Amino acid sequence: MIRIVHLWISLLLGCVLFLSPESPSCAQGSVQTVSTAVADHETWQDEFQAVGNLVAHWGTELAFQTSGLVSEIDFHSGQDVTAGTVLARLQLNDETGLLAQYQAQAASDEIIFNRNTKQYQAQAVSKAEVDRDRLTWQSDLGRAKAEQALINMKTLKAPFSGRLGVRQINPGQYLGPGTLVVTLQALDPIYTDFYVPQNKAAILHLGLPVDVTVDAFGGQHFAGDVTAITPQVNLQSRTILVRATLKNPDHTLLPGMFALVHLTYGAPRSFVTIPKTAVIFTTYGDTVWVVERGKDGKQMVAHQRAVTTGISRGDRIAIVAGLPVGTTVVSAGQTKLYENARVAVNNVIQPNASTDFHPAEE
Repeated sequence: MIRIVHLWISLLLGCVLFLSPESPSCAQGSVQTVSTAVADHETWQDEFQAVGNLVAHWGTELAFQTSGLVSEIDFHSGQDVTAGTVLARLQLNDETGLLAQYQAQAASDEIIFNRNTKQYQAQAVSKAEVDRDRLTWQSDLGRAKAEQALINMKTLKAPFSGRLGVRQINPGQYLGPGTLVVTLQALDPIYTDFYVPQNKAAILHLGLPVDVTVDAFGGQHFAGDVTAITPQVNLQSRTILVRATLKNPDHTLLPGMFALVHLTYGAPRSFVTIPKTAVIFTTYGDTVWVVERGKDGKQMVAHQRAVTTGISRGDRIAIVAGLPVGTTVVSAGQTKLYENARVAVNNVIQPNASTDFHPAEE
């Protein structure tokens, strides 16, 4: 009896020490829990993903061309304004007085010129005197226009319609030429600029539709079209700068946002697709685990099958050969499987199987 017990202990130790968990001799009675997915039929177009930045249709930093004290501020931070709206003014000193003086002198010169012109026609004055009067009048007109231009330089107006940024000045503050007052951005439409490798130059053309997503708005998609293609390749990166235009009536998109640009081109093609997690990628070939009914017709068992993979979309991959539509494949739990392993399916938690492209987070 003691010898029989020792023999059983030796056999169990031998199974644990010398046989792998995949060995049917040791694990043929165990059931492995896995998640599964069904090979589906999908129609895909050739696509290309690029990363870019959103750029305002028009955008600028507003500043005065001359120096002076801020006397008036007529806007609020974040305000929507139309072209020509007065935003701020600098204090006027003797400019208005000089303007009135030059305008009065120009008016007097005009009267003298008109009178002497009539006198010249009556041969009462010389041609030289009339010419001198005309030049004096034009000179004073020029001085008045120059003074008016200086006054205009102390009035800041919106050059186009858009949304203002945060106010950077205060009343009574002294400003030098070029000091930032506020930013102005025209947000509708808005551009997205992105780079395309030179080997994709053949797919580019004006009007090519693009689909844009931004991190700030999750799965929301924004449609647009390619409106400009730089006619040269960057020598350092061997890429082409492309600009697409997007409608932005709600001003949802903002300049400077990171954008993921998705381009589709070519004719649609049909593929058998499965989740990427179902494929085991190796140097000697790609394989999947297929779940089928066992010989008893009840128990599910796993078989390893070689496949040929194709292009991928997000978390799904196309199977070119080796897997028909409707085949059930293991999408999670492959590491504990072996040929003819008994399996139990638990699909409560499924791996992500979206076709959306997910850029790597920095």
